[in-house]
Amino acid sequence: MRIKDKAWAAAAEKRCKGLVQLLGIAEAEASDTSIKGRLSVIAKLKSAKRSEIARGQTGSWLYDANRHLSICASLRNEYEALEEILDGGAVAPAQRKRAKNVIELRP
Repeated sequence: MRIKDKAWAAAAEKRCKGLVQLLGIAEAEASDTSIKGRLSVIAKLKSAKRSEIARGQTGSWLYDANRHLSICASLRNEYEALEEILDGGAVAPAQRKRAKNVIELRP
């Protein structure tokens, strides 16, 4: 196993464990890196973000700013990974002109 393979495996495991802890989903669902799996995780992250925002706006003692930031960071990472899958890595990230959190789905 090469170094890149080990690094990729470690990053995938970290992502999986983070999503399991953050969303309370099964490891099988968190480790699914297909387009359908990523869209499912994005939907759950968006729902969790809305819930966390609602807790913050109502002043609930359950609101956790660190959880909110973790959800936002995970959501951004999932969008970026999905964009890489859809673009096929054709354009370098520094050359993209649109916002980082916006994905244009092309037919």
